[in-house]
Amino acid sequence: MLPARQRGDNPRSPEADSPHSGTKGPSLSLRILVLEGITERGAEILRSEGWVVDMEKALPPAELCAKVPPYHAILVRSGSQMNAQVIEAAKSLRVIGRAGVGVDNVDLQAATRRGVLVMNSPGGNSISTAELAVALMLALARNLSPADTSMKAGVWDRKSFAGVELHGKRLGVIGFGRIGREVASRCRAFGMEVQAFDPFVSPAVAEAAHVALRSLDEVIQTSDYLTLHTTLTAETRHLIGKDALSKVKVGVRIVNAARGELVDDEALLAALDAGRVAGAALDVHAQEPPKDWRLAKHPKVLALPHLGASTREAQERVGTDIAQQVRDYLKGGVIQSAVNFYSLAGDLYDKVRPAMDLAERLGLFLSQACRGSLERIELGVYGDLREIDVKPILAAAVTGVLRPHMAEGLTLVNALEVARERRIEILESTSSAGISFANLVALRLKTSDEDLSVAGTVFGGGHLRLVDVDGVEVDTIPQGNVLLVRNEDTPGMVGRVGGVLGSHGVNIARMGLGRKPGSGRAIMLIEVDGEIPEAVSTELGSLAGIREARFLKLG
Repeated sequence: MLPARQRGDNPRSPEADSPHSGTKGPSLSLRILVLEGITERGAEILRSEGWVVDMEKALPPAELCAKVPPYHAILVRSGSQMNAQVIEAAKSLRVIGRAGVGVDNVDLQAATRRGVLVMNSPGGNSISTAELAVALMLALARNLSPADTSMKAGVWDRKSFAGVELHGKRLGVIGFGRIGREVASRCRAFGMEVQAFDPFVSPAVAEAAHVALRSLDEVIQTSDYLTLHTTLTAETRHLIGKDALSKVKVGVRIVNAARGELVDDEALLAALDAGRVAGAALDVHAQEPPKDWRLAKHPKVLALPHLGASTREAQERVGTDIAQQVRDYLKGGVIQSAVNFYSLAGDLYDKVRPAMDLAERLGLFLSQACRGSLERIELGVYGDLREIDVKPILAAAVTGVLRPHMAEGLTLVNALEVARERRIEILESTSSAGISFANLVALRLKTSDEDLSVAGTVFGGGHLRLVDVDGVEVDTIPQGNVLLVRNEDTPGMVGRVGGVLGSHGVNIARMGLGRKPGSGRAIMLIEVDGEIPEAVSTELGSLAGIREARFLKLG
């Protein structure tokens, strides 16, 4: 990894700097496909950008394959299957927006492989789902469904439906994200003691919510009520299965308003029949609609047809939220609630995006400056950037390195996977080593022929500076068309280079110089107005004292 180098005075603040944004091409030509509808407000958000917005009902994959090629964004709900074939057919696709939480209907691997960002809108239905989970808890506790059925049958029976209170009971929340926290807040108001399991939530978050964070076994074994609010993964499938149900407190009541596959239906049926589980309320099912209705029809089960997000307010919010997220990504590269990348919004976006822009430009610099096949990319992050997740910065650096080698199909989403497929070694590190800048991004590229390093920093306001090239201190803005000249540290070199450029009508916009004292090595970084023909670079390389002249495009 690049060592942190001590510096002298900080470089001067740039008069003008324009770090490139995440904008993906001209916005006026974009086309958006909305499947299964969206709110009028959401549609207007997209149309107001001058984009074409087409509305369609849910279509089978075969019809979608024929429909999707011209679209840059596709918005879906739960009824549209975005499988690998559909994603492959969508040649212009940049982003898939899921209005809601679950992305079971989107092939995430295929999307990532294609470099397509997948977003959901998890905040829009949090309140509705949390309220339903609490309603199900109350319904289980007071036997509301069977009591109502009895009344509708004309039977007045008070004794058979005596229930229990929530007050004083212990609730176990499995999955302590937005919905889990909303449920916990409401149940604490009922006087319940709340504990939670979530390996991805810090104790500080749980403590702020006045909830005890415990192990899964502790939560399962000691809770009077269990409510599930975790995502479905290979690890969480059948999380509540035979083993877990053998450990639960006898008489536990279970609520599932997350994903049906979190529960092993056969194991739950057995636990209900054995009396180990007093009741279960299920808004979600392993298959929807169920093919096996035994669990839904069980007398101790309250079953609903997946109504968690089925409120006017939730549908308005998720439709509006996903439209805003897609617009912000297509316009400026703002990544919110990403499923197959890192979410970058708000204060985090303001801090990370300039570092990503810098890392991508450093990657572009190295990739064009080095000859030979790519072998290893090393990223080092120093200073206050150590406080944030380095992965988005790494993805941006790798994108920059790979971009000159790929005509199309490369994005931040798939850059790391593409590099690994090409057997390029990727290393990353952070360090608290002393530096003379508030932050530093250092990048090294090893190819079959060369091993070159560069470093840059981000000043306030997102201004980017290149401060080191191959151990030589420099001070320049990494942008535009740049001529990299490596030369001997002798008098007259700048004049010779300037003379050649002038003779060919090349205008110099900005020049940065650097040298390594005692090494005999120096560097010129010359920003010019346009591209430099190969013949000019060749002529420069033939000058006495010039070791190399290379033209670089840094965006």
